[in-house]
Amino acid sequence: MQTPILSLLAALLLSPVNAAGVTGSPSGFAQGTTGGGNATPATPSSLDELKQWITDDVERVILIDREWDFSNTEGSTTGKCCSKEATTKCPGGTSAGQAWIQDDCDDGTWITCTYDNAAKSPLSVGSNKSIVGVGSKGVLKGKGLRVMDGNNNVIIQNIHITDLNPEYVWGGDALTLDGADNVWIDHNKFSLIGRQMIVSGWGKGGHVTISNNEFDGVTEWSAGCNGKHYWSLLLLGLEDFYTFSGNWLHDLSGRAPHMGTDYTDSKILFHGVNNYFQDIDGHAFDIDTNMWVLLEGNYFDNVKTPMTDPSLSSGAQLYTTSTVDAASGCSSALGYICEWNREANTGTWPDRTDKEVLTKFSDYKDFLIGHSGVAGVPESVKANAGVGKV
Repeated sequence: MQTPILSLLAALLLSPVNAAGVTGSPSGFAQGTTGGGNATPATPSSLDELKQWITDDVERVILIDREWDFSNTEGSTTGKCCSKEATTKCPGGTSAGQAWIQDDCDDGTWITCTYDNAAKSPLSVGSNKSIVGVGSKGVLKGKGLRVMDGNNNVIIQNIHITDLNPEYVWGGDALTLDGADNVWIDHNKFSLIGRQMIVSGWGKGGHVTISNNEFDGVTEWSAGCNGKHYWSLLLLGLEDFYTFSGNWLHDLSGRAPHMGTDYTDSKILFHGVNNYFQDIDGHAFDIDTNMWVLLEGNYFDNVKTPMTDPSLSSGAQLYTTSTVDAASGCSSALGYICEWNREANTGTWPDRTDKEVLTKFSDYKDFLIGHSGVAGVPESVKANAGVGKV
């Protein structure tokens, strides 16, 4: 017969959530983000309670220990979607295309479509929240998240967000930042999304670290008719600071990521370090103006276009470190030698060394993170990115 103490110890050992919570702390631009802080980790008991906890103004550590399925919880809409020749009929393609949920169809024909309403209305995350998956069990199916309207100090870790009307462009975004600040997006997986996996709106995205995530583009419905998702990341906020590190982006065909805008007051800094871009049948980086971009130690493997040609003439300031000289050039401004980027079976990677990038980032040296050797990036990223690997 167990003593009360032994019984208590056994219960603690058997409980999968007792000591669970956020693993680690963010580096880079989101450093100092604490999310739910020292709030007691808790598991919601129902879908309604999950929605309440995510959206209220109470400091929380919310544990996701199962698949929460929002499909069919808010009904569906049957109406007309726009079918475009290139992206819906997919003549000769390897997958079906995506119809467009939109109000006009000047360049296509109307078809009947039915889509799930829940995926088009993401949950608005309140301030001071940690939303954390337990093991590899944490799934949000059929609904995304957004941090907006001045909410801040949010951690989203170890969650798989999936199945947001993947048949339809504008079917739903997995994660939206608009009027946010201090957000850490870590060890998540994004798959089968109608539109963007991560998107920032016209307001501030703020200080954001996107680390160790898997962006999985394998799909039966693709805008490129090739079984690979096009709408990956769209980062165009008013004033944004991104650390993008250790992420695995694979089987995509565009916007991986697209960044920047000609909006007059926009300013976006992006530090991309040790990411693995694999099997991208289209473009990875597509960079517009009002951007200062430092890229180092990224590995491009079977990527058709690692950076679009318009990126080089958009007015964006780029430091792409593809040579020893470029890597060494970081020393005086940043205090360390940058790691060069590497390609295999990949289109041409540009060697750009715009000094304005180093000047700008020299004011933010405390937010820069270290890098590892680029040769080891494929193995290390695949071993560590995504859910169940924290």
